Amino acid sequence: MKHDSERFHAFDALRAAMMLLGVALHSSTAYSTFPDVWWLKDPVTSRWLDAFLLFVHGFRLPAFFVMSGFFAALLISRRGWQGFLENRVARLGLPFLLGMLVLYPFLKIAAVFAYFLVRDPNAWNRTLGWLAEGRLERAIEPMHLWFLEILMWLCLAAAPLAPRLTRWLGRPWFRSILASRLAPVFWSLLTFFTLLSMEFGILDTPHNFAPHFRIIAAYAVFFAFGWGLYCHRASLPLLRGAGWPHLCLAVLFTFITLGAIDRQVANRAVRDWPAFLATCAGTALTAWCMIFGLIGLFLRYFSQPSPRQRYLSDSAYWLYLVHPPVLVALQLPMMLLPWPAELKAVIGLLLAVPILLASYHYFVRSTWLGVILNGRKYPAQLQTVAIETCLEPQASV
Repeated sequence: MKHDSERFHAFDALRAAMMLLGVALHSSTAYSTFPDVWWLKDPVTSRWLDAFLLFVHGFRLPAFFVMSGFFAALLISRRGWQGFLENRVARLGLPFLLGMLVLYPFLKIAAVFAYFLVRDPNAWNRTLGWLAEGRLERAIEPMHLWFLEILMWLCLAAAPLAPRLTRWLGRPWFRSILASRLAPVFWSLLTFFTLLSMEFGILDTPHNFAPHFRIIAAYAVFFAFGWGLYCHRASLPLLRGAGWPHLCLAVLFTFITLGAIDRQVANRAVRDWPAFLATCAGTALTAWCMIFGLIGLFLRYFSQPSPRQRYLSDSAYWLYLVHPPVLVALQLPMMLLPWPAELKAVIGLLLAVPILLASYHYFVRSTWLGVILNGRKYPAQLQTVAIETCLEPQASV
């Protein structure tokens, strides 16, 4: 029983860390040279932030989907497929729907205002004119919540296949690969083939609500690996020892990937196949080395129950769901300031996180919103969080 609580606690913390890393990622996107990656584009940009975005994008959601697969297998083993689907509708579908209804209008209006702000002294009047034309609803998109749609598709597919998935992934071959030093290479091969369908050899982001099966297939590999980890949860100590070496390898592969992407952009008129294939390989190896490295580090350093750590884990879902309007509100006033892009990104992040944590503490944790996101209401006071609560595995996302 001790091992279970440690494993689940570490994985809960890792999943939350990937959510919180998304806030840091989006605090930088306004200052990237990449087009159409955020709601507004600051005139001051940074190639260093481009590299940061590509690096984090390459492993953050893959690691998150590994954790989602792990907790999906846990949840379906405890509640059956009907209880599993009911939980997924409540924890994924409802936040997705509410987020679209509440957040999209604000973010779209802010994006239009930001566009006019650096081009027209009458930015607000131009924005009102845009609204008067009825253009708000014409280009609705899943925003930063697109990953919830992907996860819902995977859960819908996994529910009826759960017994077969558990039998197949629970076989000895999975543990044999898990115990091998070449485990990241094996899983990278699977991811490599899914990346061949992407535009630049990195994980694409959907911009509409249609089911993009090539993207779903790419994340299904990570989800299935997480499911297999739950089937072989007794073997997780095998992953504790190689955290740092895997992270170092991931950094090396990141440099290869960045160089290959630069070459693709320089030769964009035609497909540069060597650069494209190098990008696919580098992206896959970076993702899986980071996944194995992060799992090892979190099992080693975050496997002990901690009320404060659990509090951050509980709050991470809310922080990610509502962070875009807070970041945009902080980024807008800085658009006309000639500060370095890196400084603006750090300022936005440092100001946004306390605001987001305060909103969770006072408006979510002990309210009906907390029931939706965390499955229950918690006492607002941090010191009253019982240590037994820290041992309960979360399956919120």
